Amino acid sequence: MLQSVVILKRKNSVFLMLLITLFCQSQEAIKGVIVDQNSNPIPEAAIQVVELENVGVITNFDGEFTLSLPEGTYTLKTSFIGFQTRFYKITTNASKEQYIRIVLKQNVEELNDVIVKGKTAAQKVKEKAFEVEVIETKGLKNSSVDINAILTTIPGVNVRQRGGLGAAFDFSLNGLSGKQVKFFIDGIPIENFGSSLSLNNFPATLVERAEVFKGVVPIHLGADALGGAVNIITNQRKTDFLDVSYDIGSFNTHRATINGQHYNKNGWMFQLSSFYNYSDNNYTIDDIEVRDELGNDTGIRRDNVERFHDAYNSQMIRIQTGLVDRSYADRLILGFTASANENEIQHPIDPQNPFGEVFTENDIISGSIEFEKNNLFNEKLKLKIYGALTENNERVVDTSSRKYDWFGNFIERGDQTLGEFEASKTLFKFKDNLHLINALATYTFNDVHSLSANYTKNYIRRRGEDDARTGRIAFRDPHIVNKNILGLSYDIDLLDTRWRTSFFSKGYLLNSEGILEDLFTNVEEDRFTRFENTFEELGYGFATTYKILDNFQIKGSFEKTFRIPEGYEVFGDGFLLKSNPALLPEESYNANLGALFNTDINGLKLQIDTNVFFRESENFIAIRSEGIFSRYFNTADARSTGVEGEIRMLYDAFFLDLNATYQNIIDRNAGENAGVDFLKNQRIANIPYVFGNARIGGKFNNVLAVNDQLNVSWNTYYVHDYPLTSFVEGNPEDRDIIPEQISHNVELGYSFNEGRYNIAVSARNILDSKIYDNFEIQQPGRAFYVKLRYYISN
Repeated sequence: MLQSVVILKRKNSVFLMLLITLFCQSQEAIKGVIVDQNSNPIPEAAIQVVELENVGVITNFDGEFTLSLPEGTYTLKTSFIGFQTRFYKITTNASKEQYIRIVLKQNVEELNDVIVKGKTAAQKVKEKAFEVEVIETKGLKNSSVDINAILTTIPGVNVRQRGGLGAAFDFSLNGLSGKQVKFFIDGIPIENFGSSLSLNNFPATLVERAEVFKGVVPIHLGADALGGAVNIITNQRKTDFLDVSYDIGSFNTHRATINGQHYNKNGWMFQLSSFYNYSDNNYTIDDIEVRDELGNDTGIRRDNVERFHDAYNSQMIRIQTGLVDRSYADRLILGFTASANENEIQHPIDPQNPFGEVFTENDIISGSIEFEKNNLFNEKLKLKIYGALTENNERVVDTSSRKYDWFGNFIERGDQTLGEFEASKTLFKFKDNLHLINALATYTFNDVHSLSANYTKNYIRRRGEDDARTGRIAFRDPHIVNKNILGLSYDIDLLDTRWRTSFFSKGYLLNSEGILEDLFTNVEEDRFTRFENTFEELGYGFATTYKILDNFQIKGSFEKTFRIPEGYEVFGDGFLLKSNPALLPEESYNANLGALFNTDINGLKLQIDTNVFFRESENFIAIRSEGIFSRYFNTADARSTGVEGEIRMLYDAFFLDLNATYQNIIDRNAGENAGVDFLKNQRIANIPYVFGNARIGGKFNNVLAVNDQLNVSWNTYYVHDYPLTSFVEGNPEDRDIIPEQISHNVELGYSFNEGRYNIAVSARNILDSKIYDNFEIQQPGRAFYVKLRYYISN
């Protein structure tokens, strides 16, 4: 079944339909959309008015059309090669506007004689000048996975999660990680939604596709990203549907989603997206020390010890309603989002010191408004404005003076003022009040030249309180970060769009204020001082692509960019992470050179994508220990170089995807202060430098019944071993090495009744391999999941 709509060659001439304006005194604007049986929009479909000669339209990229007709009854002949022609009766009335939806069925016999030349939405994004990877999730909506698991299959991406469902994770893109990579949902920064709405709990069922921009980021995202950006695109189709799923699996894991929307003929829409996640995360880990009744290490180590305080739950509901396709706005949408989570903390960085009662909580409430109009000033100007107000509440609860071991035993601390973190007991919580504004304007002069401007303002104000602590409370005085980014780009398409180039510049402005704490003095007036900081920086870059052949293009991009420190890094968390207002913006020169090749050889569809990357970065922001506390500092100047490649093959019902990444990340000034020359330009430890992914499987139609589908896939992920602390220091035989990791996932899915009913069974880490993250903390072993999904669309 076609995944997208295509322009096809055939023996007879292709329909060439021109919209002829009807000069009638009374006309009605008919608006509508043409979709296939899976609700995929059909661009380039032809709509002809049978009763009127030479009157018709061609659908746009989203399968939409507008047709003005006098009052009367007409027959719309809708056709597209590869689909059965459909005749649709309408009666027009000048007093009101109609919105219709026409579903075309595939013509299997005709498909055998045509050549596919069209592109999916993902392919069109991938062929842009920027170095970008795109994954469509249509084939993954039945899987028991979150977005992180999907993004791991992209070359250059490495995700190290510190546990099971909901655990903290480190997302690395071409060697840059953490806050250096920005995350968005429909172009809106996830950083505004707290920990309860993140890539480690956002289910694939709610997502249409994911776009990963490497190194160089377009201005429309309004991001101060250093290493790239990930934009998660949710459903954008103007169709009615209901999508409900539930899956259950190992470690008492439960996940449920409800996703639906409705459009009526008057242009009103309503959309609901929601999920619920829960897991005990009680998988087993090895090499755990056994303690005596006084809490002392006996030297005995035990395997297969169950995690007992690691439960996680999260939930989200998102409602959007408003008007579409009106004369004053293409979209005028009000939104409301609420999410929350609770996360039990099993241990700090050292897994040998388990907790039994510490947990964190987060909840957010957000309201938003979106306006979009695409045909201003003779259809040359497009305008999109988004605004949001958000309240984010974070809470840390550590009120037990018990010291637990891994078997549920505990002893009471002598000092009852201490919590499990061995710091003062805390009920610390802080509230963030945020507002976000993003405005994008694009003016198209002609088919060759266009100009775009984008402005993003991200404001956060944080206050804290702690009912369990005396003395000064973190964030008692408000801390403020006000970040503004202005982008300007000029796009030019030459040689009949074979050569596309974008030149852009970004201005960065940061204002921050708060209280700085000096941990090394006990004099109150000296320990806490107020600070105010302002940064102003200017970045620039370009992205270009040239199609040497219709199926072969080369890409190049470059950007000088900055990343402004986040509120979390500047302010700390008010608990164990202390503030550092003196942080400087990270700066990087990023470059990519890549090639993209597509071909069809006797039915074998082949895509090859490769990219060579270079990142020269200064003022890296890294965390540094200060006893039991920590603080962010500007540290290393780093250089990251590497190459990545991907091969995708599709033959008949079978597919094979392969990708691999090699990256060399060096610290250009390591050892400089200590005068240790041999440490200079050495590879940075605790970062994987060789990793890859392989996925093979098949999709088989009409297996047990007509219009059913059976999906089978096997996924293998590989990471080469790498040292935890240094590549060069100490005896190689004594270095702590994070071992080579190979994990395998298997999935079997079955859909019937044209995709309405779906069931999938999956096994993750089926060979029960030992998998570790960046702190050599063991990850979950073999796990099984079953997912049920119901999908209906009219």
